[in-house]
Amino acid sequence: MDLSSNLPLFFLIIALLSPFGIPLGATFIIIAAGSLSGTIEDYFFIVFLIFFGLVVGDIAAYFTASHFEKVFTEKMYRHEKIEKKYEYGKDLFNKYGVWGIFLSRFLLLGLGAPLNYISGFSKYSFRKFLAYSASGELLYVSIYTYIGFVFKDSWVSLFDMIIEFPYILLLILLAIFSFYQLKRHL
Repeated sequence: MDLSSNLPLFFLIIALLSPFGIPLGATFIIIAAGSLSGTIEDYFFIVFLIFFGLVVGDIAAYFTASHFEKVFTEKMYRHEKIEKKYEYGKDLFNKYGVWGIFLSRFLLLGLGAPLNYISGFSKYSFRKFLAYSASGELLYVSIYTYIGFVFKDSWVSLFDMIIEFPYILLLILLAIFSFYQLKRHL
């Protein structure tokens, strides 16, 4: 990959915007970035660049939500039923949020942006948010760029399998949960 081209800037912009929930196909682009890395030096540069963009984007989304939390809660507190559900959800998030933040970065794709906003709205500890978000993003970037780097010629077909994996895993976990619930009630 010719680093003098605009591709690194493109990868950085995608990485900065995707934590806001804008559907830009970030995973596809990250795999493509790995496949376009001609040398190991290019690969590590791209990993660092995308990781930096994702973490800065996560931080920006967190603080955006934190800033607008008052407006959001004022509108929500007008409805008693929604208020109770919000408080319950906030308690659950404070109890299990670290796992959600961490796993949403590389395994449960698509949940990262909503959790950025929930973290900011609920005034979740920024240090915890940053630690678990950055850890998950590092895995995310490392895994998906490496897949592109290793499977340069066939990464498009691998992308299709990767996109299906979280849904398959979710179905398996749902089946296990249902099995235990049925077993417990019988």
